[in-house]
Amino acid sequence: MSLPDDPTIERTADLDLDAEQLWELISSADGWSSWLVDEADVVIAAEAVGSAVEDGVTRQVRIDSVTEGRGIAFSWWNRNDPSSASFVQLDIVELPDGHSQLHIREQFRGASATISMSRSMSRSMSSAAVSWDVRLVSLWLLIVQSAVMA
Repeated sequence: MSLPDDPTIERTADLDLDAEQLWELISSADGWSSWLVDEADVVIAAEAVGSAVEDGVTRQVRIDSVTEGRGIAFSWWNRNDPSSASFVQLDIVELPDGHSQLHIREQFRGASATISMSRSMSRSMSSAAVSWDVRLVSLWLLIVQSAVMA
């Protein structure tokens, strides 16, 4: 269970996609593999379990909830380190101009939250924050590439 003071990373990005297009990118393993992780083997459905690989690290994934067309929540952790668990919420906001916004929130909990207060984990938090920045750049590049190819 997450606590309000657990270490949290948040990002928000306005995207040149409508909400339906963005939903396709956050609601499938293929979508995840195009921007979120290198490989994904998970069905995006409540209580589904699977895995994702990023930079050679395999993570276990559990889908906690799905709000059709609006957002998903999942927990993931390094397969070799269950104490590294974090909770991720991806929410879509429709913008008035027909585009959408993606709000990302990753909250570290349990042992990973306690450990994150140490100096070595502060570096890990910085690394996790940079990872989200890189993922958002990957998403942006995917959108630009799709627009150019259209």
